[in-house]
Amino acid sequence: MAKGISSPSSSEEGRECRHEVHAEKMSSLGHFTQAIVHDIRNSLHIVVTASAMIKRRSDDPSIHNHLNAIDQTIERTNGLIERILTFANNSEDHLGIIDLSGSIDESISLTRPMIPPEITVDWQHPAKAMHILGDHGQLYQVVLNLLKNAIEAIGRGNCGSILVTLNKFYPWAELRVKDSGPGIAADVIDLICEPAFTTKADGNGFGLANVFDVVEKHGGTMEVASPAGEGAEFIILLPLMPELNI
Repeated sequence: MAKGISSPSSSEEGRECRHEVHAEKMSSLGHFTQAIVHDIRNSLHIVVTASAMIKRRSDDPSIHNHLNAIDQTIERTNGLIERILTFANNSEDHLGIIDLSGSIDESISLTRPMIPPEITVDWQHPAKAMHILGDHGQLYQVVLNLLKNAIEAIGRGNCGSILVTLNKFYPWAELRVKDSGPGIAADVIDLICEPAFTTKADGNGFGLANVFDVVEKHGGTMEVASPAGEGAEFIILLPLMPELNI
C-alpha cells in the first residue's frame, strides 16, 4: 500500500496541520537561508574584486583564462543563490492558464541532456490538452526535480527507466513519475519532502521539498508509493480548470 505525503482522501484537519507545520519550517528556512546567503555574497564579492585586480595587473593569457573560469563560476553560483532564495522565501507566483501536458513535454525536452544514456524516459502524454492555473516556471522545477531524483535513485552508470504519465480524473490531473531504482526505505518515506532532509551524501534536501511546496501552492496533493523492490513512484494531483475541461 502506498505511503503518502498527502492525498485527497486525507482528513481536512490533518492536511491543514501538515500544511501549517510545513509553512513554519519554510519560514524558518527562509530566515536561515537569508543569513547564509548574506555571508556567501560577501565572500563572492571579495573573490570578484580580487579577480578584477589580478586581471588589471597581468597580461598572461593563461591567467586570464583561469580568471574567466572563476568569473563564470561565480555567475552560476549567484544564479543558484537566486533560485534558493526564491524557494526559501516563497516568492510571488506568476500564474497563468497552462496546458499541463505541453508544459511537462517542454520540461522533459529541456532536461533530456542531463539524463544519462543508460536511463530511458518513457513519457506517456494524453491526446488532449489539460489546462490548469499555475506558474510555468515552478511546474518546470517540479518535473526537473522529480527527474533528477529518479536519476539519482537509479544511479548514474546503471541501466534503468523512468516512466512519466499524465491522466485526467476530473476534477484532477494526475501526474506520475516512476523510477526503476531500489525504492525508498519505509523509515524515511514520510520525511523525504521535509526541507533540508536528505539521504544522499551530496544532497541538500531542497529538491523534493520544493516539489511539495509547489504542488501545495497549486492546490494539489502528492503521494509517494514505494513497494519493496519496485522503485519509487511520485503521484501528483493538480486541480483542472473547470471551464476548459468539463
